[in-house]
Amino acid sequence: MEYSHDTISAISTPIGVGGISVLRVSGNKTIDVVSKIFFSKVDLKKQSSHKAIFGRIMDGEKLVDEVIVTIFKAPHSYTGEDIAEISCHGSTFITNQILQILLRNTRLAEPGEFTQRAFLNDKIGLTQAEAIGDLLSAKTKIAHLAALKQYEGSLRNRIEKLLTKLTDYRTQLELEIDFLEQDLDEIDNNKLIDELTALNQELIYLAKTGEEGLIIKDGLKVSLVGAPNVGKSSIFNSFLQTERAIVTPIPGTTRDYLEEVISLSGYLVRIFDTAGLRKTSDQIEKIGIKRSYEIIENSHKIIFVIDGDENKEEYKTLSNLVDPKKIIKVLNKADKFTKNELLKFAKKGYIICSTHQSLGLTELKNSLLHNIEISEEELHSGILTNARQIAAVNRATKSVTKALESIDNSMGYEFTAFDLKEASSALEEIIGKVTTDDILNNIFANFCIGK
Repeated sequence: MEYSHDTISAISTPIGVGGISVLRVSGNKTIDVVSKIFFSKVDLKKQSSHKAIFGRIMDGEKLVDEVIVTIFKAPHSYTGEDIAEISCHGSTFITNQILQILLRNTRLAEPGEFTQRAFLNDKIGLTQAEAIGDLLSAKTKIAHLAALKQYEGSLRNRIEKLLTKLTDYRTQLELEIDFLEQDLDEIDNNKLIDELTALNQELIYLAKTGEEGLIIKDGLKVSLVGAPNVGKSSIFNSFLQTERAIVTPIPGTTRDYLEEVISLSGYLVRIFDTAGLRKTSDQIEKIGIKRSYEIIENSHKIIFVIDGDENKEEYKTLSNLVDPKKIIKVLNKADKFTKNELLKFAKKGYIICSTHQSLGLTELKNSLLHNIEISEEELHSGILTNARQIAAVNRATKSVTKALESIDNSMGYEFTAFDLKEASSALEEIIGKVTTDDILNNIFANFCIGK
């Protein structure tokens, strides 16, 4: 990627009224640019790195604000370039005034450009850059921990260990190819197959962590499904402990889906109260039901609610739409049934629930997180957290599988070595050893401008 040497500036703190605002400037001309507008008893150009200096920002002879400027000199800075951070009073007007003065001699930074420069100047790796974006958007304790561990290098270290193994296998194969007539030890095919099979299992397991990683980052998507008036909205409100959904005895109240977000045991959970899966002649309801189908198909878990009638036809429709393993069956309004009736439903796999008596809600919440909880040890080991990383690991897995097939079919070590090189390239893409402009642009475009 072509590196821009422009000196850039941007506001790094959210716009609004606060104690302070921070503006950031980065580039070869940073200190010269800031020196022109910053006046202090101390000469900014003579200051050593990592020093904070009190002074005034002036626009010609007009005082703009009293500020503190902190200098970070290259290469010991976030971007690897000279950086100045200007801390001014947290007024939107003052902050924008200072930015406008800076823009006379700098360019407004693109989204994520400060972090992009840090990557291009080898201050951070690509997985660390992505982790910074995840830290900025973390909404729960686990999302914060996952981003923090990735920033500390957990995923990079895991990928580099896999790359070391692939390099060792490729070296063995290439020595065998290049020095076929030399008196070298022959490769033990059975041992190589066993080791590559074990490596492939590691890759498959790593790809699986991506499913949990996406849930940590984007949230567990949960849909409430059932016939009209079975109490989906009441369960929805019980989760939220508010009256977000309008509950009435009239079937079909929820004509479109409702969405809310909660934190459950540290996980972000997105709950969708959907329109019932039913046939209707109402055009507006048809649109709501169509949207419900789309949401249900993309959900991680589906809570199928009944209030006595098992509604087998709708359950069959739902089972054809999603993997039945995703479905959690719930009998609502349990206060209306006898103990024997409740026991029969429980034996059929239903969670017994009553929103009036707050019965079964804890069990229902626990069932949502079943099989997706990630241990802190796993987070320390490094997990995948986005679709780009998952796709790269899947490509690596496919290449190692082809390498195993080439050995099994006696195709020659040239083919095996080529496939392992392809696997290495895919993994190198994750940590930024191999990148394209499109990859970088997609990553940094989601950052805020001041980061």
